[in-house]
Amino acid sequence: MEKVEKDIVEITFHGRGGQTSVTGSQLLAECAYEEGFKDTIAIPIIGAERRGAPILAFTKISKDKPIRTYDSVKDPDYMLIFDISLLDIPRVLATIKEGVIIIADSVAPLDKSKFPDNVKVFIVDATGICIKRSFMHSSGPILNIPMLGAFGKVSGYFGLEVMEKVLKKNFGEAKLEKNMNVAKDAYESVKEG
Repeated sequence: MEKVEKDIVEITFHGRGGQTSVTGSQLLAECAYEEGFKDTIAIPIIGAERRGAPILAFTKISKDKPIRTYDSVKDPDYMLIFDISLLDIPRVLATIKEGVIIIADSVAPLDKSKFPDNVKVFIVDATGICIKRSFMHSSGPILNIPMLGAFGKVSGYFGLEVMEKVLKKNFGEAKLEKNMNVAKDAYESVKEG
C-alpha cells in the first residue's frame, strides 16, 4: 500500500505505559528481519515510565545496508500512534513531518488540520479488536499485535505468515491463535482515514 523505499526506514511508536509499544518496536524489528531485511534494530526510550505515561520507542529497518546509527529517530517514515490523545502533546505533534505515514488506533478519521501537507493517515480500531477478542492484560488492551498487523498491511514489508512465525517464537504455540486473530483482524480492517 504505502511502502517507503529508502536505505534505512525509521518507525516511531507513540504509546502509553502498559500499551506494549516497546515490545511492539522489538517485534517489528524481528518481523522485518524474518522477512529478509539485512539489518534491524529496536531502540526503546526507557526512563521513569509508569502505566499511562507517554512512551516512545523506535525501530530502524534496512533492506540492504547495515544500520550504523543507534540514536533516536527524529524524522520518521512511519509513526504508530497507540493513543491518539498523544497527538495533543506539542512534542509529539512536532515530530509529524511532511511525508510521514501515520497508523493510529482510532475508530474515526483524524483531524489532519494540525499536520503538515502530504501526511498519510491510516486508522485501525486496535482497541476495539482487543476488546472483541478479549486480548487484554491487567492494565487494558494489548495493542502491539493489532498495530503490527496494520503496519504490515500498510507498509507491505511483511505479511501475516511472517508475523505468525515471530509470534510463535516469542509467545509460544499456546498463545498463537489468539495473537494471530487480532493481527489478522487489524490487517484486514486498517483503512485510510
